[in-house]
Amino acid sequence: MTHYAAPGWYGKLPSSGDFVKRRFPDTLQRQWSNWFQVGLHHWKTSAEGENAPSRAFLKAPVWNFVVPPMLGTQLIQIGCLTAARDSVGRHYPLCALRYFTPAEWMPLLLTRSGDWYHQMGNTLLRAVQDGGTPEQFDQALLSIPLPQPQQDEASSDILAVIGNGEQDSTLSWHLPSQSFDPQFQTSFWWTNQSDGFPLYTHVHSGNLTAQLFSLLFDPAGGAKPGRNGLYPPMFES
Repeated sequence: MTHYAAPGWYGKLPSSGDFVKRRFPDTLQRQWSNWFQVGLHHWKTSAEGENAPSRAFLKAPVWNFVVPPMLGTQLIQIGCLTAARDSVGRHYPLCALRYFTPAEWMPLLLTRSGDWYHQMGNTLLRAVQDGGTPEQFDQALLSIPLPQPQQDEASSDILAVIGNGEQDSTLSWHLPSQSFDPQFQTSFWWTNQSDGFPLYTHVHSGNLTAQLFSLLFDPAGGAKPGRNGLYPPMFES
């Protein structure tokens, strides 16, 4: 089963001059790279992006996410995303994740992933800020313990499905544990907080868009109130 496999990753690192990846299937790479390309183009060419120096790409938060099966892939994905660059300074995100088929998925795999998310985000942050080779980054990811629900937890997983297990969530934001359903096109995004950012959250419907990309990679966006902005978790109850 893939949900006990090591995390895969894709993107750019300051120590490399081109794209790097490990254990990242082609179908997922197409999904993420298409979104990154569209999002970066939108971010760079928007009037706000041109006129707002405060929107420095590399100052964006590290994000946690859980994404349902999207167009072109039938895999549920949990992981972390951060802004990065290559050795010549070209901006590009860095993404690390685990993926599951719908048959493999259990809600407790998300509920029990709080520590895993935090360590993953911190590892991405260090890779971008402190450097290191792709091999060093990969070994750091491989050293992170994978959350593996015990048999007694798995046998009671139906409770999480009907909403009775969310009080045991280890996530910093409980709404994904309560509401994520792979059958619906809704993804959940929340700040990792390993970089010092406060907890901000976002619920996105549908495929990943340029507008979502700009929202996540614009740190100032979290301070702007509005229906499409980022909110502290109190607004997501």
